[in-house]
Amino acid sequence: MQIMLTNDDGVYAYGILALAKALQAQGGHQIHIVAPDREQSGTAHSFTFLTPLHAEPVRLEGLEKGDAFGVSGTPTDCVKVGVSNLLADKPDCIISGINHGQNLGIDTTYSGTVSAALEGALLGIPSMAVSLVGSMRKLGDKKQAYFDAAANIAAALLPRFLQSGSLLWNVNIPALPQEQIRGVRFTPLARQIYDGTYVEREDPRDRRYFWTPVSVHYTHDTQTDCDIRWIQEGYIAITPLVQDMTDYPALQRMQNEAE
Repeated sequence: MQIMLTNDDGVYAYGILALAKALQAQGGHQIHIVAPDREQSGTAHSFTFLTPLHAEPVRLEGLEKGDAFGVSGTPTDCVKVGVSNLLADKPDCIISGINHGQNLGIDTTYSGTVSAALEGALLGIPSMAVSLVGSMRKLGDKKQAYFDAAANIAAALLPRFLQSGSLLWNVNIPALPQEQIRGVRFTPLARQIYDGTYVEREDPRDRRYFWTPVSVHYTHDTQTDCDIRWIQEGYIAITPLVQDMTDYPALQRMQNEAE
């Protein structure tokens, strides 16, 4: 199977390498990595059209076979240029990740990881976004072990995803020892909002600037079935997504009123 990997943490991030190694261990896959040449978290579904893109081959230690490119653009750029120009053949699937941190609820609208998978789905390619939920700082020297475990889980989920008939999955895996993960839950996204607080400071030239905190607290309602809840309870949370943002009930009402 031809599998293209991308992310928003950058081509040298450990999560994408762990995923490549887990897929190679399965055998039968040809791995192509096309990822940003630098951190692109929070770039959502933006793409580059005012400046040219550069794609340079890179060497990743531990990637035994396959190829890797660092692209001077967003995750969406990586999918577009990877499929149209860098890969000889259209990939059978795209996996975006493993993201260094969660993509739950409203995070999906900001996420470069999820948006890269969305771009793949728009191109008709089954695409899965995978994120490891936990504080990267707190994981410390155990971080790589958790990424390796998450990569094995993602690789094991791939056949189930491809047989599901869905073009787009958002997968969040809790950073827990594998024996403590309680199972898989298919669940809707949480409805939550960030608290919106920015830290205000002055730079050395007395100009105000605003910076969102690294750890942003957010609230969500009392949904009994949502991705945040199941992650908190130790489950892998999977949400099938669609690219069509039409509000069909509202559309139907307006069409009826116009008749």
